[in-house]
Amino acid sequence: MIDRIGGIILEKKLDGVVVETGGFGLLVYLPGSDLGRVDEGDRATIYTYLQVKDDGFSLFGFLDEKDRELFLLLIGVTGVGPKVAMGIFGRFSAGDVIYFIQNGDAKSLTEAPGIGKKTAERLLLELKDKVKGLSAQVPHGEFAPAPAQGAVQEAMDALEGLGYATNEAKAAIQGIDSDDVEVLLKAALKRLAMKG
Repeated sequence: MIDRIGGIILEKKLDGVVVETGGFGLLVYLPGSDLGRVDEGDRATIYTYLQVKDDGFSLFGFLDEKDRELFLLLIGVTGVGPKVAMGIFGRFSAGDVIYFIQNGDAKSLTEAPGIGKKTAERLLLELKDKVKGLSAQVPHGEFAPAPAQGAVQEAMDALEGLGYATNEAKAAIQGIDSDDVEVLLKAALKRLAMKG
């Protein structure tokens, strides 16, 4: 295996870079986030994975060795090849992916190209124990943790089902720090009882 390549970035392409090393110009496929961190003329060390197929060789690379570690775990899952794994890295950071796996969030993983519901569930099942010790990163924006929001919505629906107005239910739940529907409901009902 070619563990890493050090050299000058000769050319940037849409999905990778050409690195000059030892008189050769090697094409290395990089995820979009890493492509944005290098420019032509830069000296870089790229941690690589060499895919050998009947129709040729392909080099996939990362600027961070930990990203490559996760990439190797991903391609070890049935149905996830290097291109699909690169698609995951094109959509999420390694920290996001680890967070989704550690928290059983298959739905967010399906946002990556080539990842359907079954593949996302297989990733969770096969990698949950393997990513335990890896450091996750709480996603931001549209992929911020959803469980708490879902629990809040469920609790609000339950309160509205009991006859409380939407604004009353929202005010009663606001500030309660839990993603457990039962805990939210009990605390909100207690608040509403004190008001009434």
